Amino acid sequence: MSESLNHNSIEEELRDLEVAKAGRYEKRTEHINEDGTAVFINRLIREDSPYLLQHAHNPVNWYPWGSEAFVIAQQEHKPIFLSIGYSTCHWCHVMEVESFDNVEIAKVLNEHFISIKMDREQYPDIDEAYMMGVQIMSGHGGWPMSNFLLSDGRPFFGATYFPPPTFMKLLQQIVEAWNEKFDELESSAKKIGETIDRMLSKRKKAAILEPEINSHVCQALFQREDRSLGGLAGAPKFPQEPLLLFMLDHGERHRHVNAMEFASRSLDAMGRGGIYDQVAGGFHRYSVDAEWLVPHFEKMLYNQSQLSLVYLNAFRLSGNPFFKRVLFQTLEYVLRDMQLPEGGFYSATDADSEGVEGVFFLWSVDQLQEALSKDEAKLVVDVFGVSESGNFEGSNILNLSKPFTDYEKQFGPEFENKLDSILKKLYQVREQRIHPLRDDKLIVAWSSAMITSLAKAGDYFSQKHWTVSAEKALGFILSNNLCNDGTLRRIYLDGTTSIEGQLEDYVNLIEALISIFDITSAVRYLQQANSLMCACITSFWDEKEMGFFLSPSNQVGPQLTRSRSASDGATFAPAATALACLIGLRDRSAYLEEGSQQLYSERAEQCIASLIGEINNNAISHVSMLRQLANCYEGSRELIQYVGHGLAKVKARTVDAANTAGKSISLILDIAEGWHVTAPTANSPNYMPLRVCLAEEEKHWSIDVLQFPDSESYMTTVEGDTIPIYEKRIEIALSLKRTLVPGDELSFSSQLECELQLCNDQRCLLPTSVTFRI
Repeated sequence: MSESLNHNSIEEELRDLEVAKAGRYEKRTEHINEDGTAVFINRLIREDSPYLLQHAHNPVNWYPWGSEAFVIAQQEHKPIFLSIGYSTCHWCHVMEVESFDNVEIAKVLNEHFISIKMDREQYPDIDEAYMMGVQIMSGHGGWPMSNFLLSDGRPFFGATYFPPPTFMKLLQQIVEAWNEKFDELESSAKKIGETIDRMLSKRKKAAILEPEINSHVCQALFQREDRSLGGLAGAPKFPQEPLLLFMLDHGERHRHVNAMEFASRSLDAMGRGGIYDQVAGGFHRYSVDAEWLVPHFEKMLYNQSQLSLVYLNAFRLSGNPFFKRVLFQTLEYVLRDMQLPEGGFYSATDADSEGVEGVFFLWSVDQLQEALSKDEAKLVVDVFGVSESGNFEGSNILNLSKPFTDYEKQFGPEFENKLDSILKKLYQVREQRIHPLRDDKLIVAWSSAMITSLAKAGDYFSQKHWTVSAEKALGFILSNNLCNDGTLRRIYLDGTTSIEGQLEDYVNLIEALISIFDITSAVRYLQQANSLMCACITSFWDEKEMGFFLSPSNQVGPQLTRSRSASDGATFAPAATALACLIGLRDRSAYLEEGSQQLYSERAEQCIASLIGEINNNAISHVSMLRQLANCYEGSRELIQYVGHGLAKVKARTVDAANTAGKSISLILDIAEGWHVTAPTANSPNYMPLRVCLAEEEKHWSIDVLQFPDSESYMTTVEGDTIPIYEKRIEIALSLKRTLVPGDELSFSSQLECELQLCNDQRCLLPTSVTFRI
């Protein structure tokens, strides 16, 4: 029993929970009784979070995040030690073993501090606030995060990992300062708290976006790029999905070849590197070196969803078959290894197994020779640069030292099939090893983002099992995490939901609902998205500043600030996704109740206006917002777009996506009941006929064949003329041929425009043009 748990009733309750939860979590402590029970137990045994349960048998008297710990800290006039981490974090495990399972350190914490352990994945907004404080104080951040607070929650000191001697010394120094220099600590906490509030909540005002701001961001990224290795220069290297998607979008809209090549260099290097699991697919969280070789071996669901979206867009624009390969392998990895049987997705897998970082993923020459035939082992050694000495602690992280096409030239046309057959064998052998811990909790925001990626990729490549899995996961979340009152619960684990939904949970789920609506045309999904957005506005909209808060108003525990930050982090900024959802619902509002189009247009404009100053001040941190501003003002570049706020859907599909001398494209128009477009054969000055063409600036392609369907309907004009029209669904077939030899990656895709005017029996809407790069 931890020292402060001296009430028999609490002890009995916690011990009963230890018995009830037996087998559902691992007792990660060296302090075990002969009968298998833990020597120590604390309040974290009450929690469902896998991360918190990892610390339930530390000798530290941990409290979970919540009001109880702060009340006791105030009553006993003690400083608070707040430790923040997550279940698959390697250095969190290290500090757990070295310090939190250390009886001597625990004695100091229990006597002089109130100790709180928080799972950052449960409360991302709180994590963001304290991380901002750590960055203010130390100039860098990371996990485990170690904060020391006043009883009102304001931090006066913070950093990350500490080795045991340093940590013990720091605790003693803080105790001394608390007793002798409390006024100085309080003054420091006041300044840090005000800075956090100013950076996350207060907004600079500006009327207009700076001219050429997107080009300035591109230039800034070019200057920071590691042109030889891809990504931003230096180490560690993170995937930086928001930056990559921004560069792809900017390259597509403005035919900015350098922006496209920036993204391609990163994507090629990551796909060949050790950050990518060459055996099973899927990405590790980041690379500790500049070469993308040595990863931090944990795998997060959000990296898989975001990188899938990036690789999908990169392939659509460039036709690079390696990007398609990485995308397919990553999505198959998620469906095979990260999917709940009932639907939805696990959140992460650990970096460690058998107490060693990365050992599950490593190979020696002997292991390869034992698993494979002589010729197969030789191929793997040659392709992945395997050596006796290894490239990581005496073993080998598999990686490709040159572009995939070079190996195809070296080993012949059957290379890819042969390699995949070998990798399948290695996967089966590796499956027999002790696996890293899997964090089985479903996080609505992360699973919803995965649904969107699966839906978009499944639709593009006609992979029905991807879209089926996406729809199944969506149904699971709606059945389990959506409450009867229309609000969301963020976490699902073992049949139980917990934690109030954050902004990212709502908007990512709304985006997933819109994506599934787009490919199924099932209006119930759009109506559910509309209901959730209404709940989102009720819970998160800031009527004073006109924008979205990141957390609900009833968040537990003290709030340093209620963040309105719109900057990107490891995931796309929730505020940017919220804007995307407002625009998406606006553009499909014909399916919703009257007034929806005006509501979402107004909210989108208010959201944008409130953020312009913040974006101008630090544009490179707001690239997801910049992407959505382009969508709002320049039009979508998605392959499914809407006209007349949803009265017509226009979908572009590549029938043959091979990068050859020609390609076939299909344009499908779905027109609402009672509405029509004028056929191109019509001869009337008062009605604009349907028109499909290549963009004027398109130089690499020309239309070889353009085939409209025959019109089966006709309309009599007020002048008495009879003109052909299209109703309901039509499909237009195009064949393109190359007019110029491919000169760059963007020359694979072509810019296609479709102009149409929607009319019914009483009126015509203004002519509209939609643009696709396909």
